[in-house]
Amino acid sequence: MPASPAANDIGTTKEALQVPAFRRLLGAWTVANVGDSVLFLTIAIWVKTLTNSDVYTALIFVMLGLPALIAPVFGLLADRFSRIRVVSISNIFVAACVLLLLFVRDSSDMWLVYAVTFAYSSAGYVNASSQSGLLRDTIEVRLLGPANGTFTAIDQGLRIVAPLLAAGVFAMWGIEPILFFTAAMLLISTTLLQLVRIKETKNDVALDRNWMRTSLEGFPEMYQRKRLWTYLIAFMIIVATGGAVNAVIFPVIDSGLGLDAQFITIFTSVQGFTAVVAGLCGAYFMRRFGYDQLVLVSAFMYALAIAMLALPQIVAVALAFAILGFFMPLMGMVIMTIKQTELPLEVQGRSGAAMNMMLSLPQVITSAIAAAALGILPYGVIILMAAGISLLALIPLYKAHTDYTNETTQQATEPHIETVSVD
Repeated sequence: MPASPAANDIGTTKEALQVPAFRRLLGAWTVANVGDSVLFLTIAIWVKTLTNSDVYTALIFVMLGLPALIAPVFGLLADRFSRIRVVSISNIFVAACVLLLLFVRDSSDMWLVYAVTFAYSSAGYVNASSQSGLLRDTIEVRLLGPANGTFTAIDQGLRIVAPLLAAGVFAMWGIEPILFFTAAMLLISTTLLQLVRIKETKNDVALDRNWMRTSLEGFPEMYQRKRLWTYLIAFMIIVATGGAVNAVIFPVIDSGLGLDAQFITIFTSVQGFTAVVAGLCGAYFMRRFGYDQLVLVSAFMYALAIAMLALPQIVAVALAFAILGFFMPLMGMVIMTIKQTELPLEVQGRSGAAMNMMLSLPQVITSAIAAAALGILPYGVIILMAAGISLLALIPLYKAHTDYTNETTQQATEPHIETVSVD
């Protein structure tokens, strides 16, 4: 099994982009992500417009996370079959589902919006489970860090432009052009994906055993890697509090700042800009500070940014989005890189699905709780509670950092004994 690359053995973005297969994979993924970025926030804005309800809008984020309950099954698909074929079928399926939203006319059709959102999110889990394995088959281990950084930079960069354009299109022509555009991008991405010329590793995942037990094998694989598991538990706490924030983000915008719901795209664009910087600089920060220190600082800054969202000041909220955009991707890049390098290729899909389940399920629960609490508590109280809970992530991270420092110090102070052979 490949070991995690040392801090001084992490490649650069330039080296990653010199690999032709990686460039093609990145191109196909980028095109699909354009459609995803256009649709993601616009659905929430659309529901807010149709229903004028914060609760109905918050339920969109709940439906986006619910497929995490069956994510291990998606991971089994990614480990058992050709990942290029799996992603291609998934994209075609989503394109068809998205076009079903053309039949939505008013708030009485919310069931269809939620059903399509669930299907759309499910396909996203399938694609995410497949991506790790495809990347491992495409690029060498030392380039996984900068490759993940490049994916992050493009993903977040699209959030600078796409939501703004989508909000403008939605304001002028409604949801229909956005639905057609998203479907077209997914189909184009599927076509481009066929040009990725790589030899996919054939995984011997036996299906004659209990299929549910087989699909859950990603969990013990990650648990056996102490550092990966510690980071993942901390990130799970952080992402869970993010679910609560997602549920109350529109009250932050309209009740707290007195702005229309469409202004959310301005703040997400700020978040996207700093996330692009984080993606482009992620490999450098990994080399410069190491995994432990980078994740610890990122978790603390996240908690600070969440607390700032409770301030009814545009500058404070914009700065909070900027901080979230910079430090959240850094944590995700570190965890994804460690997972890709330390786990065998045949469990990349199932471990990715297990990771998505661990991160998304708590987020769904907190989103639902926060949505229900909106009718009882002020949004500022919910945000401050989320910030306080997110500080708990520092406990396992600090312990891991201390253990690593002590281990390194002990190794440095141990006497070196040479064995001299006498002929």
